[in-house]
Amino acid sequence: MKKWTKLLSLALSLATAAGIPVLSNAGMAEAADTAASVTTIAAYGPDHLIKRDGSLWVWGDSRPVPTRVPGLTEVKASFGLAGGGGLAVKQDLSVWQWQTNAKTSAMETVQVPEMTGLTDLAMVQGTYLAINAEGAVYQAEFLDNGGGSVSFSPVAGIDGVTAARGYSEDNEQGSWKRFLFLKQDGTVWTSTDQLRSFQPVQKLSGILQLESNFALAGDGTVWTWPIESIYNPVAGHDVMNPVPVTGLKDIRILHDNGRSTLAIDNNAGLWFRGMTITGSSDGTAFHEQALPLRFSGIRNVTDAYIMERSIVALTSGGKVYTASIGEETITADAVFTLLASNITSIEGGGRHVIMQKSDGTLWGWGVNKNAQLGYANYDFSFDQPVPMQKPVTLTLNGETVNLTSGVITRSGQNFVPLRSLFDKLGAIVAYKENHTTTPTSSGVTASKVEKIVTITRTAVSKPSLSISINTVSGETTVNGTVIALATPPFIVNGTLYLPLRFISEQLGATVSWLPQQEEIAISMK
Repeated sequence: MKKWTKLLSLALSLATAAGIPVLSNAGMAEAADTAASVTTIAAYGPDHLIKRDGSLWVWGDSRPVPTRVPGLTEVKASFGLAGGGGLAVKQDLSVWQWQTNAKTSAMETVQVPEMTGLTDLAMVQGTYLAINAEGAVYQAEFLDNGGGSVSFSPVAGIDGVTAARGYSEDNEQGSWKRFLFLKQDGTVWTSTDQLRSFQPVQKLSGILQLESNFALAGDGTVWTWPIESIYNPVAGHDVMNPVPVTGLKDIRILHDNGRSTLAIDNNAGLWFRGMTITGSSDGTAFHEQALPLRFSGIRNVTDAYIMERSIVALTSGGKVYTASIGEETITADAVFTLLASNITSIEGGGRHVIMQKSDGTLWGWGVNKNAQLGYANYDFSFDQPVPMQKPVTLTLNGETVNLTSGVITRSGQNFVPLRSLFDKLGAIVAYKENHTTTPTSSGVTASKVEKIVTITRTAVSKPSLSISINTVSGETTVNGTVIALATPPFIVNGTLYLPLRFISEQLGATVSWLPQQEEIAISMK
């Protein structure tokens, strides 16, 4: 189940701890280019951020850096959908859905008229469950058809809901989805017949939080119940029988990833219960530790997540520590290693975490296979946290320019996707590949590929202009004269990025950087 994204209202505070662990020289240079301003980010999650101007920015999948969702203003919350889309809630409580066009890669936005005030979104085995501020429940089926809107419809028979969760179950007779609903009165209700009927779960009252097959009660106890499967038959599977988790008490925060559970108690102690992992690929093995243990090597924990085979924990001193669960067993005296300092909050994304420093910048750590860290590449992972790229707005004569992928900054220069801006400045952009072969003295034929971008001016009233860029060698000419570029164009995930200022100014535009707004303002007569 894809976890729903929670939002935090961010309090900016001073920190006394040291900075992020030292990167390489190249990493330090890029960090200076990519750090975001403290004044711009109002809220963030593992795959999005909301700026103080109400704009929504997303990254991941086809977008290696934060990219503005077009047409949305006054956004207050965001929830991710599978397949490269999401739902946004505006200040007027209207709900808007954005999806990625499979053909053009552009983000398209439409209002969801049947819903207002979305507060929670969960996916249970292909079914979305959405909750609004009034406690109504809506459902939609995820169709993996490469885009398109998700259509929500109201669920009858249950109301007063604050959160929804669920999972799949099966036995020798078949399989089903178990939906769980936390109501405003602290009771929990369940459905196993595709949302046609609902029953209260006995013994669960005063519940504050649902996580998979766990429930956190207001008195600090944690309750659990078995998940039915052919490997774990449960007598009378249609009737849940929750029991308190032995050893867990005075708990105030609970996180579960389906295999393992982290809990934080009222004394800021960190607890673990569940699976450790060894091996890889087909040889992966899971080792269950049913009895909770309280770690002795870390204190003052304010938040924690399980990420792949690591525990990531934030302390009240603004430090983030990590410990491995990649062993057959984990003990109370497990070693926690300092990962980052000067951190005010963290958000877990399953395989990665996003952290905000006290200066407002966002940093990421963990798996980056699908650009989860917003770091402008798709390297699988990093040993140390890396800085996220700036959420840079691009305007032309005062109007926002919508990009399929955001501005990338390298060595102090800004780059934009090949077909995103320059046609709006009166240019024709063309791309071609030249393939040549040359016989060598050893009789082997050597092949060479040149990838050439040409940019020509279309206005007959202005002097002719022809820019040619060899994206392999970096050789650049303007009207036949070779020009040296400090940083050559580059390709990220199949998208070619060109130097914004250099080409814009050659076309006669004026380019200005507005640091307070994090905006590149281009003017063109």
